Amino acid sequence: MGNGLRFVLLALLLTLAGKPVQGSDAERDEAIAAFIMGLPKTELHIHLEGTLEAEDYLALMARNGRESSYADAAAVRDRLTYARDLDTFIEVYEELLGAMQTAYDFEQVAMTYIERVAAQGVVYVEMFFDPQMHTYRGIPLETVMEGLYRAHERAPVEYGVELWFIACFNRDRSAASALMHLVALAPYQDIIIGVGLDNPEEIGFPEKFATVFARAAAMGFRRTTHLDVDVPNTLEHHWSALRLLDIERIDHGLNVADDPELMTAVREAGIALTACPTLLYRDIPGRLEGRLARIRTLLEAGIEISLHSDDPGLMRDLYVGDLYVLAQNEGGFTREEIVALARNSLLSAWVEEAQRSVWLEAFDAWLAEHPIAF
Repeated sequence: MGNGLRFVLLALLLTLAGKPVQGSDAERDEAIAAFIMGLPKTELHIHLEGTLEAEDYLALMARNGRESSYADAAAVRDRLTYARDLDTFIEVYEELLGAMQTAYDFEQVAMTYIERVAAQGVVYVEMFFDPQMHTYRGIPLETVMEGLYRAHERAPVEYGVELWFIACFNRDRSAASALMHLVALAPYQDIIIGVGLDNPEEIGFPEKFATVFARAAAMGFRRTTHLDVDVPNTLEHHWSALRLLDIERIDHGLNVADDPELMTAVREAGIALTACPTLLYRDIPGRLEGRLARIRTLLEAGIEISLHSDDPGLMRDLYVGDLYVLAQNEGGFTREEIVALARNSLLSAWVEEAQRSVWLEAFDAWLAEHPIAF
């Protein structure tokens, strides 16, 4: 029996008047997973370049006639175990994204990702991409955008998933470079709805990019930034980003839980957090537990936090639905907590309120039809 049919059959269990699922532990776990996978949700923290799974990377290298230093997918995954923190992860990330060369590559990478998450309840995606990481290696911005345009057009037609883009500037590059790319992105605002900041979290980066973000706001771009977990000066960076960058969302942001005043400021400003309980290929004791604990703290504090997958291809092939299941399995998240996180993902998306209202109505109807208890 295929996974899709199995989940359809398991979903029939979800009409049992809200009673806990009966049967063996395995049957119960599968029924809960089916509920979580079917729960409507958005993906707001996903990097195009980080969706490359080992097999995808090798296929791109072969299609473009380039020689890989890796004999097979297992060797690529072994390379992924090198990543143990943000800096070493980025080192591997930059190496593997080099396989993307043509507009067709960018289109296919995006569409491969959409195909994978369409089966996990995802109705809408805002996908990060890093223009500087491609133009600096000689790929014209026009090539990147040609591929992304085609994916934007195909995704809702072929999979019923809306796909939009957020251009991220690299914090270890100059503000002048970010501004140059921002201006170059202006013609593509019909599919690029916002800008962000990612890659190495340099000390004092909000001050560095304040002028760039002011220009982005004037151009009509929405604004977010990565604020990574447990890096040096993280709380100072959070406060500076709030003051200087006029951000509307925070990507990661789990250290907000460490500062009660910051939690209050984030909540009162209505700033959403896109949290990623992701797992590197190298096990880091306590990492998952610590992230899930902070996610629960922030959720209980009334902050609009939701779960997202970050770089699933480079992080054990864990997509957004998989991470909701992980939160329930490993963190003991209740049905109410899972539902709240998914609802927050709809609330945090950069869409018109009319569209959000349609989503929320459909969300509530779906819950009424699937009253599983766990």
